Amino acid sequence: MNMLVKTFLLLIVLFVLLTSMLCAQMNSSEPDIRRRLEMIEKGQAEAVRAELPSLITNYQNNPGVMFLQAVLTTDGMEAAKLYQNIVDNFPKNEWGDDALYKLYQYYYSIGLYKTAEQKLTQLKEEYPFSAYATEKNPAIEKQSAKEKPTIMKSKGTVPKFATNFTVQVGAFSTLQNAGELKAKFEKEGYQSNIFTIVSNGKKMHKVWVGEFQTYDEARRFTAEIKSKFNLASIVVSR
Repeated sequence: MNMLVKTFLLLIVLFVLLTSMLCAQMNSSEPDIRRRLEMIEKGQAEAVRAELPSLITNYQNNPGVMFLQAVLTTDGMEAAKLYQNIVDNFPKNEWGDDALYKLYQYYYSIGLYKTAEQKLTQLKEEYPFSAYATEKNPAIEKQSAKEKPTIMKSKGTVPKFATNFTVQVGAFSTLQNAGELKAKFEKEGYQSNIFTIVSNGKKMHKVWVGEFQTYDEARRFTAEIKSKFNLASIVVSR
């Protein structure tokens, strides 16, 4: 009997040691945030949400997990706090520019254009090689937006105006996800295209919908997108 007890206790000790080693190994490695973000882009947000409590426990104060948590947060203000935490406390981390860009999008979407402008300016200054650094500030572009007719003097034709603005409905790290969103809008009869940029080895596929001659027209269209597709969007100059 004593031998059985000793064996049992030894097994318990071994189990605890193995569990501790696995936890330590998990904590020392980096979670695959990009894969989970791609899952969210593909409509698998609930599966990632189910993993979140475990990720938060095992990777405390990990900026990547914070970013993932913010993306999954439905309350915009709470998400903004998480993004700001990354910017303030982990500025050198790879998610710093992503968090700043999310802040820019959030403040712009709720109409705080001056704050949005500050975030975009900060992003360009602190992350000059970021894929987001090429983003133009629509609040500034609005001031110089004019309807400029192209030279069309053919008899009987209606004057055509140059396109100045479009609406960005999404930005993806994978072309497939961008293509799926583009197809979704085209299915509903909206003109859509993908604009891809590459900076510092980071590729970003932006989905643009519509063509507008003025900033105000494009801005009104963002409300339509929010109502019909429940998507946050921003006006960009072409």
